[in-house]
Amino acid sequence: MMHFRPLFHLIFLLLTLFLYIILGQSGDLRSEIEKYWLLITPIFLSYFLITYHTMKSKGQENMQFYWYVIFGLLFRLALMPTEPFLSDDIYRYLWDGKIFIAGINPYKYAPADIHLQEFRDQVVYPLINFPDIASSYPPVAQIIFLINELLGGSVLSWKILVFAIEIVLFLILLKLRKQYGLNKLRLLIYFYNPLLIIETYSSGHLEIVGVFFFWMAVYHFYKRSEWKSILSFAISIMTKFFPLISTIPFLFNRLIRKSALLLILCSILLLPFGLNGILPLPGLFSYVNRWEFNGGLFQLSIYILDLLNIREYHWMAINFSGFLETFYFNYAFYYKICAAFFFVILCFDQLNKLRSTSDFRSINFVQRSFILTAGFLLLTPTLHPWYIIWIIPFLIFIPNWSWLIFTFLIQSSYFVLKDYALSSLWQESVWILLFQYIPFYILLIWEYLDRRKVKGWFVA
Repeated sequence: MMHFRPLFHLIFLLLTLFLYIILGQSGDLRSEIEKYWLLITPIFLSYFLITYHTMKSKGQENMQFYWYVIFGLLFRLALMPTEPFLSDDIYRYLWDGKIFIAGINPYKYAPADIHLQEFRDQVVYPLINFPDIASSYPPVAQIIFLINELLGGSVLSWKILVFAIEIVLFLILLKLRKQYGLNKLRLLIYFYNPLLIIETYSSGHLEIVGVFFFWMAVYHFYKRSEWKSILSFAISIMTKFFPLISTIPFLFNRLIRKSALLLILCSILLLPFGLNGILPLPGLFSYVNRWEFNGGLFQLSIYILDLLNIREYHWMAINFSGFLETFYFNYAFYYKICAAFFFVILCFDQLNKLRSTSDFRSINFVQRSFILTAGFLLLTPTLHPWYIIWIIPFLIFIPNWSWLIFTFLIQSSYFVLKDYALSSLWQESVWILLFQYIPFYILLIWEYLDRRKVKGWFVA
């Protein structure tokens, strides 16, 4: 029996690698999304089984850990040569990098603007999403796009760059887990997660770069290096705005001073892009105003508001870099106001629980950051699968079955791509929403009521 478990793990690792290779060679599966699900289901099953068994191990088992790391790297390498098919965001990264290196502010013109006509090609431009809207990616992201352009400006060069960044992220998380005396194998919760691997190395999403700077900031926070911590938080926020939510608990001690410093650093990073009357991040306003996808609580609230038959009112229209964005008092607007109100209450509640925490190295800061991050993800009207990447590293320190299972369930949201690929119809299914959220909330509530978790797994 002692020899069975390593053999058992090796079989699952080889099977998983084989499936990743097949996925990487399958081409565009949008019109055959069932095939995609057929491939990822055993990958996730293997992930759950391997993670469960390794987390029960109480020893460090260095040799076993290093073998797992090697396979985790191989999983990533298997997907790196593939062209994205689940999302086309990466082509916007390539476009912004091309425009930026030519000396043009990415926020000045939308890709479809006549001023950028000379940059249009047959490789990147036809694949850009929403070409009539200027970039919504923050300044540090634009710098990363520029670096990628210097490295070749291709999908592959982008994935290689992200791969290098994630290696450093892995080392940072390895050091942080030592702070709490956790088994090295805990890192597999993050390192083996299929959603993270697929979204980063197949679709090429930017999230892992922002995650890297965020956890670098957390590392400096625990080293009590305030300046380095705040600077890293600012860089993370200016890569993707999402970590602004996760950063809040780490500002609690000396709140005014740290918040002011963070604001100054973010402004310094943003200011060069706002010169000559250019409005930075014009696409962000369109995103906040119009984007709605896969938000469980959002869709439920819209259904309830629809029953109340509340009227819609025109508010105003603003020109953002040549694109006229119209704002309304509608169901979505009312929901966002209510969601913001509830989130503010959640923030005060979590910060209040930090009042008795004086030790910088307490897990309490990470726990409050995790709860705020999770709360925001559940309240947002738009929840693409790759947004969950932000929550995954937290699960090393605060494991939850509900969120682990949700990384699998949310993959069902990609079924919307089938009709879109075949008939250009983007229509969410209520059954897909129920499939994702009912099991997730049942598990979430069960974990909240039963704080003992799963014996032998969640114990540090």
